[in-house]
Formats: sequence, C-alpha cells, structure tokens
Amino acid sequence: MTKTVRSLSSRYFRLLYGFISLLLISPLLSQTLPDTLSPAAEVSLITVYPGNELYSTFGHSAIRIQDYPQRLDRIYNYGTFDFDEPGFYIKFCRGKLDYKLAAYSYRFAQMIYEDERRPIISQTLDLSAAMKQNIYQFLEWNYLPENRGYRYDFFFDNCATRIRDVFENTLKDSLQLFYNDTRQLTFRNYIDIYLVNQPFSDYGIDLALGAKTDRIADPKEVLFLPDYLFESFAGARISHSGSERPLVSSTDTLFWIDGAQNPPLPAAFPWVHLITWSLFLIVLAKTIVDWRANKTASAFRRAIDYPLFGLAGLVGLLIVFLWFFTDHQTTPNNWNIAWAWPMHLLVFLPGLFKSPPKWTQVYLTLAAGVVLVLVIAWLWIPQKLHSATLPLALALMIRSFAIGRNKA
Repeated sequence: MTKTVRSLSSRYFRLLYGFISLLLISPLLSQTLPDTLSPAAEVSLITVYPGNELYSTFGHSAIRIQDYPQRLDRIYNYGTFDFDEPGFYIKFCRGKLDYKLAAYSYRFAQMIYEDERRPIISQTLDLSAAMKQNIYQFLEWNYLPENRGYRYDFFFDNCATRIRDVFENTLKDSLQLFYNDTRQLTFRNYIDIYLVNQPFSDYGIDLALGAKTDRIADPKEVLFLPDYLFESFAGARISHSGSERPLVSSTDTLFWIDGAQNPPLPAAFPWVHLITWSLFLIVLAKTIVDWRANKTASAFRRAIDYPLFGLAGLVGLLIVFLWFFTDHQTTPNNWNIAWAWPMHLLVFLPGLFKSPPKWTQVYLTLAAGVVLVLVIAWLWIPQKLHSATLPLALALMIRSFAIGRNKA
C-alpha cells in the first residue's frame, strides 16, 4: 500500500514539476518562430515505444526540429485528434474522423512519454541546410489551421506514413528510403505482432477486419508502423554536398525503461481460446446428452443458445455496419459473416420467453450447413480467421443443427 501511494505521489510530482517547468520556459518557446533555421539546427525522427493503452500499442513517430541558438525545440506530431469535435464517436466508428498535425515543445512531449514509461529513441538526420529549411517550412505550412487536418486511416494514412511522405515530398530524388523486401507478411500479421499480449483486443480487431487485411503489405506500406519507419530511416541514403551518405548521422536514446521491449512480449495467456473452447465442449457434451435422451432442453436453450446466437447476431450487425456504412478500407469483405449472421437476432429475440417459431428449423439447418462449409474450407478462404473463432463457429453449427432437426 505504501509503495503504491509513493508511486502515485512520485508520478503526480513529476507531472506538477513538468507543468511548472513548462510555464517557466513558455515565454521562450512561445516566441515568434524564426523564418530561417540557423546552421546549428538539427532535424530528427523521434520513435516512441508502445504504451499500455490500446491506442498506444503500436508506438508512435514524430519529427523534432532543434535550433538552440534561436531557442527552438519543436516536435511535429501527426497523431492528434480532438475529442470535442462534434459527432466524434460516430465519425470515429465510420472512419470519417480527421486527425491533425500538432506542433509543440519537445520538452512537454518528453514529459508525457516519461510519465507513460515509454522509451524515446531519436535519429538525427544528416541533411544540408537547404534540406532542413525545406522540411521546416513545409511543416510550418502544414501546421496552418487550414492545412493541418487529414482523414486518418490506420494502415494507409497515419502518424508514421505522413512522416514518410513529408521527407519523400520535400527531399525528392535526394532521398532513398530503405524498403525491406525480405518480409512477406500481411497487414494482419504485422498488427498481430503487437497484440500478442492483448488477446481480447487482438480477437476484437480480427473480427472487425476483412479480407483486404490479409494481402501481403508491400515494403513501402509497412511503414505504417513506427518501428519499420525507424528501420527505413536507419537504412536510408541521402545525397547532398556532392556525395551520398547514410541519412541517419546518429541514434540516441533520450529516455529508457529497464526491461522495455518492442514489440511487447511475452504472449499473454490465451484467455479467448480458453473461453471459446470451453463453450464448445459444454455445448457438445450437453447436446449429445440431450440427443441420446431424445428431449429438448429449453432451460439449456435459454442459458446458452440465446446468448450464443445473440452474440453472433450482434457481431454480424457490426460486420455489416463496418462493411457497408463506413469509409474504412480494410473492413469490407469480411468472411466472419459466414458464421455471424445478423438474422440470428430476429430468430431468437422473439423466443426469449417462448420456443422459437417452427420456420426457424429450416433457417437453422441452413445456417448449420453454411458453417460446416466454412469449417471445411477454413484454410483456403482468402481471409485468416482468428483461431479462437473455430470453436465458436463449431458451437453455433452444433446448436443450429440440433435445433433445426428438433433434437434439442
């Protein structure tokens, strides 16, 4: 208890200290920005390790520009959004939420990441004075209120891909980013790496993403992840002053936590698999017992069937919504719809207090057949379904067949 209180007190003290420090230096940091960087200016790529929250699971990237002779130390962050934006949650769900470029004191950013215990790595870039000036001017232009917003997409337009594009667009043919073509992983494979210790988040995201996520990501597209943007910069080449040289002149650890791992390992206990396989075994055992006794199991139906089919129906509604009513590029063509039928809600909700109508027997026999085909073709369909879905689909198939045949 004492240790916890001290830890919390220490955290709040650091936040208070950082806030007071920011107030003290704010007159220096809020001064009019220079039009032209000095020869001592530096441009760096900042990579922040993943955090404990889902939104920070994949890490973060930002650009830092330092010009100490002119008292400038500014970070440019493409990963911000406004919770107060009208219709925030609806826009987020529909893939219509605009993110914004934010620019603020690096010291403030470091204070936040230190409090979250997220290591910070800096790659200082070997650029000519003209290149630094071009990047600085572009970022300041991009930070204007009329330019700073953009339509966010997790895979194709995010805080890391925006930085890739900034450097490619400003440095043009002088820059040769490193694109690692040795990996042959899908978009789903890449995000699975980061969700290995978050089994429930991993399962939920897998259910929401469609078949488009299962195509191989080309080497440039992989840079949607900050780690691979870091890798690309580390192996990149830049041409200026009559020679070609490595883009990164130095790599420095600005903040570190002992034991930090990126991506976070080891894997968590597979709770999702335990739950779905346990449910399958219960359903299988109870269905066999009732079948042999040649009796229906109304109590069991209310305890298991209604939640089971109700959950499948809700998942189906979510899939249909993400597929047809949002701008998300990777949620259409979702093969989970083969077992998660939205119609399951219409079949079972009216029967919460009475037996399902007779026509549902035909419906459920058909549903059982479709799931059977899905299970047989599991390894050949053009989407990698989460392995914890298999026992859930099997449970639905067994109950659909049993009820459809009037055997349970």
